[in-house]
Amino acid sequence: MFKNLQRDLNIGKAVFLCAILSLTFATTAYSSDRSNWPKQLRIGGASIGGTQYVGTARLGNMIQQFVKVDATTETSGGPADHIKLINRGEMELGGATAGPLYEGWNGEAWAKGTKYQNVRALIPFYPAFTYVTVLASSSVKTLKDLHGKKLGVGPRGGTPQTQFPKIFEILGAKPNYVLGTFGDIQSQLADGLIDGVAYMAALPYAAQIELEATREARLVPPDAATVDAFVKKYPYFAKSVMPAGSYKSVKVDMPTVGVWMYFITNKNMPDSLAYEITKASFEHVDYLKSGLPTWDRYMKAENMFSSPVPLHRGAVQYYREKGVKLPASLIPPEGK
Repeated sequence: MFKNLQRDLNIGKAVFLCAILSLTFATTAYSSDRSNWPKQLRIGGASIGGTQYVGTARLGNMIQQFVKVDATTETSGGPADHIKLINRGEMELGGATAGPLYEGWNGEAWAKGTKYQNVRALIPFYPAFTYVTVLASSSVKTLKDLHGKKLGVGPRGGTPQTQFPKIFEILGAKPNYVLGTFGDIQSQLADGLIDGVAYMAALPYAAQIELEATREARLVPPDAATVDAFVKKYPYFAKSVMPAGSYKSVKVDMPTVGVWMYFITNKNMPDSLAYEITKASFEHVDYLKSGLPTWDRYMKAENMFSSPVPLHRGAVQYYREKGVKLPASLIPPEGK
């Protein structure tokens, strides 16, 4: 009887060990396969001095330290530029807001009929808040007052440059748009060379903080009627509120328009690499916070649910392992 019992225990141990090995293999299969990974990742960071660049650089550092792949953050034209480059396979990662993503996927607006459907989403980056910065002494009280005035909108292909004209179309106003890095156009505003700087940006934004350190400034958001009309026409935007104290000039909560920024990649990125980047981003969000202090507040799977483009298959695998029930719209065609 004791021999039979010992035999049964040995069989039980063997079955248990096999189960553990199978489970371990299932959860580490991605991480063990690096044969088709690129040696270096090119990551689009938009213009130097912006929140996107600082946060992106920190993501690149995180990938190097924890995923063990070299990553270089490059200056770029911003979201539309990232979408084009990533779609062609000329950049591996970059941030893109929901507006340009929706337009690129559907071939609208800046995309001019070309559909950029090789891009896939990985992780949430931040919600961007919409406003125009003016000097406190400015006669500009509402966005409509900017008609005919010089308005800095950042680099070509950035979210303000592609999206603010839609707001002014609703208002029936047409500023004279000035392109450049946000550091440059904020300096022009400080020197009185332009009348305002348009932002769809995360909090905090370095250029805004630097301006308010030397100049008295005001933030001018869209009025309530414009917000309502805008989000109705462009549902990938949403009503949002910039909290009081976000900047020295924001004394009370400021209603405005918000839009999500995501990190995207090409659908042909190896599944195992996309999985590991997604996994490391969630596990090392405290590390990422030094690039964007509010990142831990935004690093939630449900913040991906409004993405206008599907997830990468590697990201889908990670979210499913964590028990996230993903909307059908986020499952890529190659993952169904």
